[in-house]
Amino acid sequence: MTRKDFQLIADTIDGLIEDGSLSPHEAVIVASRFEMALCDTNPRFDHQRFYAAATKSLPRVERDFQEACS
Repeated sequence: MTRKDFQLIADTIDGLIEDGSLSPHEAVIVASRFEMALCDTNPRFDHQRFYAAATKSLPRVERDFQEACS
């Protein structure tokens, strides 16, 4: 797999976070499982970069949730 493939998967996961299809807890699980599964597909795969890209909307979602509960 290539960087383009990894980016597509990360963007898809992040989109599910952004539209509320995945809760923050589910998002962490999904991103972590993909991160582990993709490690073996390319020796240059950067798992930290992938996880960060796949969960970039989490801080905003969590902040919005906390503000709604206040």
